[in-house]
Amino acid sequence: MNIRKVTAALAIIAMVVTGISITVYMVFGDHSPQPAPPRAAPPPSVPLPFEFSIGVDVTAHDCDPAGTCVYVYTINPKYIGLHPLPETPFTVEYKVEGGHEPQQGKFVVHEGTAEIMKDVSVHGPPDARLQAAATRVVG
Repeated sequence: MNIRKVTAALAIIAMVVTGISITVYMVFGDHSPQPAPPRAAPPPSVPLPFEFSIGVDVTAHDCDPAGTCVYVYTINPKYIGLHPLPETPFTVEYKVEGGHEPQQGKFVVHEGTAEIMKDVSVHGPPDARLQAAATRVVG
């Protein structure tokens, strides 16, 4: 009978000690997330056309009574890709739509800067909404 009492007492003491140990760990333990190992940056590469967003800023327009307008615009390209751009120059070809005919254009990117043509004109209907999209990247 004494062995049962001693065994039961030891089991109760073990449960209490375990409960206290878990409580102390939960209250005082380090629960901060471990930092993720650093990832290597992707290597520079020539981007794809969808990695460019090209805005069209209409700087002037003139409409004649017959209903044809001449719009003067400048493109505003932005690189939205996730990898670094290459150091060597590359060319982005694009198409501007919204005028009477789609208009092709291109600009060169070198060291993160785009060399663009300013004040380009296109004929279109009144209230035309000019939009540009990259179609090809060469380089």
